[in-house]
Amino acid sequence: MKTPEKREAARLRSERYRRRHGIGPRRPAQKPWLAEGVSRSTWYRRRAKARQQAALAATFERAEAFVQQMQIELENCALAHAVMSRDLRCLPCG
Repeated sequence: MKTPEKREAARLRSERYRRRHGIGPRRPAQKPWLAEGVSRSTWYRRRAKARQQAALAATFERAEAFVQQMQIELENCALAHAVMSRDLRCLPCG
């Protein structure tokens, strides 16, 4: 067999194997960087940077929520402290 014939036979053999084992046909590769008009490496680099910024923003959101919760708890503690000190001043000594 010639090289192209061997290549085609191997492709068909691989295809038959895939079908026997329930592996569906391969989807064509998607190239979103072409739609944006940038190189592949630039597209991946920008995507990684955007993912990192999103993770950082989520971290800041969690930190802000934690600070708000702590402020609420501190206010509750201050109220409880005020009530206890008022009640302790009202108790008779002795």
